[in-house]
Amino acid sequence: MLHSMISAFLVLSAGSFEEECVNERRSVDYHLADVCDPAFGDGPVYSATFAASLTPPPASQQVVIYRLEGEWFVRIAGFRWKAGEVVTRRLERPIADSDAAEISERITGAALRRLGALPYYGADDAICSDGASLTLETARNGKRISASQHSCAGKTELNDLADAFRSLALKYDPESSGLLSGLSN
Repeated sequence: MLHSMISAFLVLSAGSFEEECVNERRSVDYHLADVCDPAFGDGPVYSATFAASLTPPPASQQVVIYRLEGEWFVRIAGFRWKAGEVVTRRLERPIADSDAAEISERITGAALRRLGALPYYGADDAICSDGASLTLETARNGKRISASQHSCAGKTELNDLADAFRSLALKYDPESSGLLSGLSN
């Protein structure tokens, strides 16, 4: 009973949400961008973020696609551990409108609300201890919508969409290949 109550709370608190953007960074992770960051303007902004809470910082990988002053950009923040040392890579590049459209057509508010309704931890009998999560977000006109899922939930459409972000990032920056593995399906 207690497990069911906790699971229900986690689904509601971490699955999906919609909120107004505020003029402050929500993320305390220096490595990540916030889709509501005023530097992105009024959007649209789309992001896929992998975060592993049991791994030392930066422990997060992110691909952000945004439109600013009529041009689309991709922002990549990746990491991996290699021989006991962390390797990071962060960069921004302009991208083709058609590449941005592939993501923006799939990451709608309705899609995120539907994906956010999926169980955060998957099956009720899942015992999960890795602490990793995957979040898709979009912001436009001062509103943020997101959907999250714990890695123990198994592979869902949310993973497929994160993989689409990763594929787009690697198209523009093949050197990030080993640094975005948390976003791969």
